[in-house]
Amino acid sequence: MISSLTAPATLGSLGVLPNHAPLLTTLETGLLNYKKSGQEVSVIALDTGLMEVNDNHVLVLVQAAEKAQEIDLPRAEASLARAKERLASPAKDIDLPRAEASLKRALNRIKASPASPQGSRN
Repeated sequence: MISSLTAPATLGSLGVLPNHAPLLTTLETGLLNYKKSGQEVSVIALDTGLMEVNDNHVLVLVQAAEKAQEIDLPRAEASLARAKERLASPAKDIDLPRAEASLKRALNRIKASPASPQGSRN
């Protein structure tokens, strides 16, 4: 059973404990941290989506989710480089919001990765 959870809600970080009041919220790209009783905190890199809390259950529906320990750091760093390159010299036909979202996702994955020296995981 999860003893605590912190999620990247649109209006800021949202903490959930057992017996939390029911809620529905939107999620931003960020890190979901959760702790099971007697265990260390686990981290999941999330893309945008929704989270519902009801009757001691949490449902997270997002575009993408990746456990921190499963993140391929070189792949995430390559994605970051591509996103920076697209944003540094945008072509006329570039989808700017999509490029910015790619940059945010890559930075989030790097931050979540335990293999990353700059990854704070918070």
